[in-house]
Amino acid sequence: MQTNQAPDEANGKCTNTFKSYRPCGLPAAARIARADNGTFVSLETLMHSGERPLVWSLDEYKRFVARPISEISTGGHGTIFQVRLASGRSIDAAAAARMLTIDGWKRVADLATDDRIAIPRWIPHTLDTNEMPHSEVVLLAHMIGDGSFVKRQPIRYASVDEENLAAVAEAATHFGITAVRDDYAAAKVTSLRLPAPYRLARGKRNPIAAWLDELGLFGLRSYEKFVPERIFALPTEQIAIFLRHLWATDGSIHWDEAGRQVRIYYTSTSLRLIHDVANLLLRLGVHSRIRLVPKAGFRDCWHLKIDGGENQTTFLQDIGAHGARGVAGEACLAELDTMTFNPNVDTIPKEIWDRVRELLPARNITHREFQSAMGSKFCGSTMWKHSPSRERLARAAHILDAPELSMLCINDIFWDRITKITCLGKQEVFSVSVSGTENLVADSVSVYAGS
Repeated sequence: MQTNQAPDEANGKCTNTFKSYRPCGLPAAARIARADNGTFVSLETLMHSGERPLVWSLDEYKRFVARPISEISTGGHGTIFQVRLASGRSIDAAAAARMLTIDGWKRVADLATDDRIAIPRWIPHTLDTNEMPHSEVVLLAHMIGDGSFVKRQPIRYASVDEENLAAVAEAATHFGITAVRDDYAAAKVTSLRLPAPYRLARGKRNPIAAWLDELGLFGLRSYEKFVPERIFALPTEQIAIFLRHLWATDGSIHWDEAGRQVRIYYTSTSLRLIHDVANLLLRLGVHSRIRLVPKAGFRDCWHLKIDGGENQTTFLQDIGAHGARGVAGEACLAELDTMTFNPNVDTIPKEIWDRVRELLPARNITHREFQSAMGSKFCGSTMWKHSPSRERLARAAHILDAPELSMLCINDIFWDRITKITCLGKQEVFSVSVSGTENLVADSVSVYAGS
């Protein structure tokens, strides 16, 4: 392990021994991806509720299937390590918990910086979908992005985009509310007040306030906002609508003329909201990266970036944005249509070439013949030093007639890179058994957390 550290029983510091790392599992705060309703729930919540729901788990072909949790049990106290990834995600797990590498499931204790581990490339649609009225989906997205609904203040929405203002005004009529427009020329922004359609007396509340309260959002500041559980249970088409309108608020889509590339990201001071949006994007097969963008004198801000031409094309075609940002998105899509993409975002770990080299003698193929069949000039060991794209590995699988390699090209895994491993000391550890497959998705990482 890169950190070479573990807690010492005597002084609570870290040592380089793993003898005390026997408990296998996750801390109580770990958030598990449910397959039944699409939400992410903490182990602590499941322990208290007694629920043992269906979760997303990788099968033998590394495709996600729904499997039930059969048991959650405490494993006592064990050393917890935080594994941080290049995508900005992180997971806290016991040293004996295992994560999937190209060479199989490995203990956290055996991982190191620059190793690549499996995270979801996408998340299948939820099993028990529950639609919301279209107006509620649209209004919720805009209120999370540019709405204000703190206690003892009028409920407001602000935007410079006329199409966004119109969408909110129309959606508010679902609650019987007529939006009141306030133009602020100096600030170059328009505010919509959303007053109750009746007198607030004898316990009556503004219907939008009551609705937001029911969703757990009312009274929250920007840095506290999150995506309510009900959104995760929506059909995939409605999740696309929600994201389209959310991106119209604090999202950005533009063509960078200097860099000759499309830039797409979403901004928030709420890290929980950023993670929620990242997980929703996976429902549509869009991978994203989280980046901290600090600014002196202000709260920390995070950007959720969408990189890679194919990935960006999927976003723009299947999600996009409402209003002016949507128009910018169409222009960006036109630019992407003229480009040849460099497939260096979604690659297979370079260690896969070791398997290819092992197959060559069995297929009676020389290195020179193989590289020629791959369409490459013979270059000695150069080929083996770079991670192949899925398409390149698929070509190798075809040449070698190797279905085990083909499987790696069509599975549900994105191979993320470890950037840092940090010892967090001892915490209570919970082991989680999953019927049939034994692994699950926790904090957006595939992990084996059974005893």
